[in-house]
Amino acid sequence: MNLRLNPLPVSRIGLMVIVTALAMVSSGMAREWTSTDGRKLQAVFQGIDGDKINLKLANGQVYPVPKDKLIPADVEAAERFAVLGDDTLTKQSAKKIDQLLAQVLVKNGYQSFNDPLPDDLFVRRVYLDIIGRIPTREEFQRFAENARPDKRETLIDELLMHPGRASHMFNYFADMFRLHADDDFNNGIRMEPYIQWWKDSLAENKSYADIVTEMITAQGNVGQNPASGFILRDAGMEFDAFSNFGQVMLGIDVSCAQCHDHPFDEWTMDDFYSMAAFFNNTQRTLGRYQAADAMGMLTAQMPNAPEGWVEEFRQLAASKGVDVENRQRGDGQTLRWYIDFLGWNVTDVEEKEMPVPASISEEYESMIGKVFRPGTIVGKPAKTSGMSRREALANWLTDPENPRFAMVIANRMWDRAFGRPLVGPVYDFSQDTIDRCSQPQVLAHIANEMKRVNYDLREFMRIIYNTRAYQSIATYEEPSLADAYYFPGPILRRMRAEQAWDSLMLLSEGPEIDNRRGRDGSFIRAVLDVDLNEESPESVWERFEAYKQIRGGDRLGSAVVAEPGSLSPSSAPNDGLRASEMAQPARPSSLLDTFGQSDRRITDEHNYDGSVPQVLALMNGGVTAMLTGSSSKVVNDLEDLDGPDDKVRGVFFTMLSRYPTDEELSMGMKMLEDYGDDGIRDLSWALINSPEFLFIQ
Repeated sequence: MNLRLNPLPVSRIGLMVIVTALAMVSSGMAREWTSTDGRKLQAVFQGIDGDKINLKLANGQVYPVPKDKLIPADVEAAERFAVLGDDTLTKQSAKKIDQLLAQVLVKNGYQSFNDPLPDDLFVRRVYLDIIGRIPTREEFQRFAENARPDKRETLIDELLMHPGRASHMFNYFADMFRLHADDDFNNGIRMEPYIQWWKDSLAENKSYADIVTEMITAQGNVGQNPASGFILRDAGMEFDAFSNFGQVMLGIDVSCAQCHDHPFDEWTMDDFYSMAAFFNNTQRTLGRYQAADAMGMLTAQMPNAPEGWVEEFRQLAASKGVDVENRQRGDGQTLRWYIDFLGWNVTDVEEKEMPVPASISEEYESMIGKVFRPGTIVGKPAKTSGMSRREALANWLTDPENPRFAMVIANRMWDRAFGRPLVGPVYDFSQDTIDRCSQPQVLAHIANEMKRVNYDLREFMRIIYNTRAYQSIATYEEPSLADAYYFPGPILRRMRAEQAWDSLMLLSEGPEIDNRRGRDGSFIRAVLDVDLNEESPESVWERFEAYKQIRGGDRLGSAVVAEPGSLSPSSAPNDGLRASEMAQPARPSSLLDTFGQSDRRITDEHNYDGSVPQVLALMNGGVTAMLTGSSSKVVNDLEDLDGPDDKVRGVFFTMLSRYPTDEELSMGMKMLEDYGDDGIRDLSWALINSPEFLFIQ
């Protein structure tokens, strides 16, 4: 490539980046860039600066190449890389995974992976797996008619930058972390700000390690700090909360060790209560709590507020005519609810401890009342000097030397892509299970890759989706959990409830659903986000007056602040939205509930089982009727197509993202010939109700 350009100063580039880039170029790993006159250049993408693309060459120099000197495909690639980063190491890691998988496959009698996915199955799979819905007819055709050799990796990148990625990822973490807006929380307390914080964190592609650290170390209520919802989720059930912590963070179910030593594993009651002790001095509500000497109870003060603040605020309310003594009805009840909501608040209290409760097994009666010091159950001890207990726990957990944290989340992300984890179940596996898993080298590799990408889940999934293994036809016969699976391809999976819902909403409403927003918890944040040490009681009273307009229940969760700085609520929609934007979880007997959405009470409780109500919902349900009825958007969108053959293809493109077979085309054309637009509706109804619609092949 004949480009007379001045190199950028090497001093602007970090030494590690230079070494990595040079190694990539010299080893032939760098991407090939093509100039408009056909010349080739091996270089590593560094960034975009205005109308120039910075490329690192083998000599270590970074050259700013004008965009108009490169072919359009390379300019487009650079714009993707500006968001996602260069894909050279992505491809290298994907190739390494395939090599490791293939070695074990061959040893176990396989000739290779399953056959490669044809384009139609590929496009439907990646849309469902990355953004959680089927492609539109136009999206399918655009990919099918694209002749570029790199169209698959390009589509993967485009979808990873799509807003649907965060929406679909949220549905997984909502199940994993039991994100529930009002699961028996006291007095109308709701968690929409915490739920919105999850969605925002995923949308900005926040590091998973940072997400976990923010949740574990959070202070305040969900208005002041929405991440506190993680600890507030199980207020009053602190030891149960730690059981869930062990499952999602460490892949260890130590729940039975709360009452007795584990009968089948190495975990003891000492292990359980030592780990739980990292949360022992964490106050969650205004309720009374055990003192450090385990001899008495202390009354909680409002966290992060002057002593006596609650009584002072109650006196202000009384002066304004509130019957503060009547806490069971009227404004007196609402005042109690509001104070409780402010006090549903995370802080650390030095005097607080949680001794072993009296509910343990009788044979361990001597443990009752014992107070444990914080201790870890895997890896090295946590460093506690100069930190709170929860800060020490977060640092220990996310430390690269922790043997579990990266492995657990990498294994979970693998399970999302392949329909089966490398080691399982994902919430409880032992070291022996790790040693005996079908692909131990792959498990170790992806754990290291999770650390290398600094817990960037988007980049990690980018690696997985670019593997030959992932891009293989699904294994149709699911092996039993007792049998080893060597991953010649993903396992055939039914859509999650949210994927089915979002796909039906796409057909009903169109791709604008990807940008519609529902409840966001902003009203709750506005009425709770107060600095009680700085703001006057009168200022807090204004928020209480706003809270009174909505009070508890779902109306409070759906209310949003109309404008920044305003306390005037307006209700968010709950219809025509993607599942992630609706009430969390969906209401009982809704289509989402019917198709197995978790009730968010137990970790990883999503249900994939088929049922008669599911069949009836698709055959006769309201959404299906809307898709195939007289005002069907599916039918209206096909009006501009020429001839019955194009319309039949259009129905198949829309519903199944593939071309019809000759027999299907002939049958479809006969239906249109006999019944006109009603034939399109009948064909659409038949395809929606076919097993092919609900499965990810």
